[in-house]
Amino acid sequence: MDAEAAGMAAELVAPEADLEPLPMRISGRTAAGPRDTLLQEWPAFHVEARFTGTDVSVRFQDVTNRWRITLDGGDHVEISQPGAQDLRISNLTAGEHRIRVEKISESSMPAGFGGILIGGRSSALPSPEPAARLIEFIGDSDTVGFANTSNTRDCSEDEVFAATDTSRSFGPQVATMLGADYRVIARSGIGLLRNYGGASPETTMPSRYPLALPSDPAAARMPQPPADIVVTGIGSNDFGSDFGPDEPWADQAALSAAFGPALTEFVRARVRENPGALQVLLAFGEYGDPLVTPYRAAEAALKADGTRVLLVVLPKLERKACLWHPSAKDHDMIASRLVAAIEGAGA
Repeated sequence: MDAEAAGMAAELVAPEADLEPLPMRISGRTAAGPRDTLLQEWPAFHVEARFTGTDVSVRFQDVTNRWRITLDGGDHVEISQPGAQDLRISNLTAGEHRIRVEKISESSMPAGFGGILIGGRSSALPSPEPAARLIEFIGDSDTVGFANTSNTRDCSEDEVFAATDTSRSFGPQVATMLGADYRVIARSGIGLLRNYGGASPETTMPSRYPLALPSDPAAARMPQPPADIVVTGIGSNDFGSDFGPDEPWADQAALSAAFGPALTEFVRARVRENPGALQVLLAFGEYGDPLVTPYRAAEAALKADGTRVLLVVLPKLERKACLWHPSAKDHDMIASRLVAAIEGAGA
């Protein structure tokens, strides 16, 4: 457990009885779990709550992820794979506090979150009001922020896990710069028509997107608000690996011809789910015409529908993070370009 705090004490303890759950503002896809827990698997799940007092606890049922817990926008604690424990935070200055709990790693399976809780030394306040806008980011490992804090391309699995911080990827950066909240629907290796290397063709983004938990199709999705802006940046896995002998495309030209209509229909579904939202198409230009041309075709088709749509084509990235993924510098650049484009569109 890593902490950056002045006087704040934090320790993992066995789950405590007789604690009161705080009302929370919840951001991210969830499903109802046992014993009043939330199950989550998509990246960037985060919650916020308010209370008065000197003590607060965060309840986990998670052997998978890394988390950051921030008090009043400053002092924070990071924990990894806490299991079925409470993080008890004490020695706070008496008065009103705001706590934010965010998952910063990429999940390999659903995990439980038991909420933010208080005891007799603290009192509940209403949950924070939602931000003025909500931005949804749809994509793959580039959107997740896969190993985005790494400075080397050669990494072990453990190093990738430790270097991934979705909160520092381009999506949350864009949301912060625009004063918005964010939801991330992204998964490493996933594609629109084909996953990386042609793996698991039944689990491409169109089949996973509707799910509360991408590895559990039976889990019921809890209600969530529509987005005001939807950023779709997918295709790196479609065009970034060789074809297997059993795949239906003979070459990238054939895949490109199929990709444009599939992208158009995928985004049309997002238009129906998020009426009036600005749809931003994010094309990774380093893959050249096979990817950029269908993105341009999707933009034209959506404009013909009357959809508010914006295309952003990125330049070549340096990709100096693990396994040739975007570096922190790349994420900064992508965020800046997206913000400039969105603000330039008057959104």
